[in-house]
Amino acid sequence: MLKLDYTYSTDYDYNTEHSCDSSGCYDEGICRCGHIVDAYVNSVNLSSLTEEIYSQFMPENKKSRKRETRISEILYGGEIVDKYCIYRILVINKAFDTGYWEVNICGGYYGQEINDVTISVSILNHINSQCERLFQLETLSEKLRYVLELEYGFLLDDVKDCEFELISIYKNHIDFKKLNQNHIKNVKGEDLKHYSPTEYDLPRGIVRGEIDNYKIIDGFHRIIASEDKKPFGVFRVIKNEI
Repeated sequence: MLKLDYTYSTDYDYNTEHSCDSSGCYDEGICRCGHIVDAYVNSVNLSSLTEEIYSQFMPENKKSRKRETRISEILYGGEIVDKYCIYRILVINKAFDTGYWEVNICGGYYGQEINDVTISVSILNHINSQCERLFQLETLSEKLRYVLELEYGFLLDDVKDCEFELISIYKNHIDFKKLNQNHIKNVKGEDLKHYSPTEYDLPRGIVRGEIDNYKIIDGFHRIIASEDKKPFGVFRVIKNEI
């Protein structure tokens, strides 16, 4: 079972109230009356959270972890694929929603302190069970189809019976002309900082087609947020030959 505490994957804030006069702090010469109020989570770093969750599914023993990593790389592409899928699972479960997070307080010798920052147990249970299923799947195609069906509830015909490969492309390799231009404009107007290259370094989506004519199947926001002149990873659909 995944742990509850992800303090280092969140940004949180709070205020502290004091009652030094009535608490005798001045007499003792040490303030011990700090009382934390209005503690809340500002934001959740999904990339950091992905790393934390991935590490929990890896063996603690270094030799076992190294062996597991090598096997997974041979079978389906390894760490980058699993982290991509975990990130998708976090988004599907809205782990970015600060309303699902709580800043927990404890007592200390010098007043109250932040104990930890935890996610809703029900949300964590969903993430845990879905990640467990993810790590049971042994091929790239199975893993990608799994997260696509989790997110959309069904699979497009293009991905029902196909293989995938991880490739590196540039944004100008995508054919944007046939897409809804109003949608593109609206997405560009959104805050996509969490998908900037400095914040997000995983594959950005799933495409079909050939170079200079790729069509986006999934990952529109992540691809829009990529830099124009730097390559990024995507999974390309490969049709099975009959």
